[in-house]
Amino acid sequence: MNRILSWIISISTVAVVLITGILLYAFPIAEKGYLNKVSAYSFWENDAESMISQIDINKFVMNFLETPSTLTKKVAFLGFDAFRADALINLIDDENSEQGVQADRTNSAFALMKNSGHMYLAYAGGEKGTPTQQNTSTAPGWTALATGVWGNVSGVKGNGDYRDSSVHSVLVKAPEQYGMRSLFTVAYRSHIARAFDCDGEYAEANNLDLIINYVENDAEMQEYLLDCVEVGNPLERDFIFAIYKDGDACGHVNGFSNTSKAYVDTVVQADTMAYELIQAIYARPTFYKENWLIILTADHGGKGLAHGGQSDEERTIFMASNKPYNL
Repeated sequence: MNRILSWIISISTVAVVLITGILLYAFPIAEKGYLNKVSAYSFWENDAESMISQIDINKFVMNFLETPSTLTKKVAFLGFDAFRADALINLIDDENSEQGVQADRTNSAFALMKNSGHMYLAYAGGEKGTPTQQNTSTAPGWTALATGVWGNVSGVKGNGDYRDSSVHSVLVKAPEQYGMRSLFTVAYRSHIARAFDCDGEYAEANNLDLIINYVENDAEMQEYLLDCVEVGNPLERDFIFAIYKDGDACGHVNGFSNTSKAYVDTVVQADTMAYELIQAIYARPTFYKENWLIILTADHGGKGLAHGGQSDEERTIFMASNKPYNL
C-alpha cells in the first residue's frame, strides 16, 4: 500500500510540474518592469505617461483628412498584428538597449520612420477599470483604430462581436466625405468579418468606392498592395488600410517574445514588406503632387502564446508616422 501511495504521489507531482510549466509558458507572469524598459528606448517622442490611445490614432488620421491642403491627400495605414512594442528593438538600433539590431536594416520601414519621421508609444485595450475596457485582441484593436471609439460604443469588445452598423469607420468616411477610393485588406476573414463587413454593406448601399479584400497570406496581400499604389492601375487606391497578420499567427505557436527566433523573423519580414510598399509610394511619378500620411501601428501585443488581457505586454503598442502627432 505504501508503495502504491508513493507511486501515486510521484505521478501527481510530475503532473503538477508539467502542467505548471505548460501554463507558465502559455500564460507567463508579467515581465517585471516591461513598460519601464520599453519606454526607455530612445526613439520614442513620448513616454509612459503620455501614451497615445488607439482611438486617438484614428482621430489623428481624421484630422489629417479634414485639414485643407493644396496637394492631393493619400493615406497608407499599415497594421502589424500582435507586434509587441519591444519587438521594434530588432529593427531599430537604440542607445538605451543592450540588444542591438542583428542584421542590415537599411530596408526597414520602422528605421525609416525613426530617421525621417516620428515614433510614439501607444496603448490598446481601452481604459482599465472603465466601461471602455476591451480585450487586447484582433477585432477590438483594429475596430478601435478604424472607428475612433472603444468597444462599448462600437459593440466590438472581443473577437467575434458584430459592430454596431451605425458606427462608421474611416473606410467609409474617406470616400463619403473626401471622395477617396478606399481599401481594407487582411488575411484572416474569420477574425475580422463581423467587425468590418458592415462597411462594405454600407458602401455598396451608398455607392461608395470601397474595396474589402480578404487574402490568403501576407505575401499575397503585398502583391495586391503594390498594385494599389501603382499610378494608373485599375486597383489604385487613395486610402489603404492593410494588416500584416503573420506576427499574430507566429506568436500563438512560437511565443510573443524577442527570445523566439521565429517571432522575430516574422517581425523583420513584415517590416521589410512595409518598407517595399513605402518605397513604391515614394517612387510614384505623381508623388510630388501628393500629401501622404503613412502610419505603422498594431492592434495589441502579446504574452507567452496568448493575448487578450490587460498586462503591459498586451496593452503596449506603438505608432510610427511620417508626420508628427498633433492632437
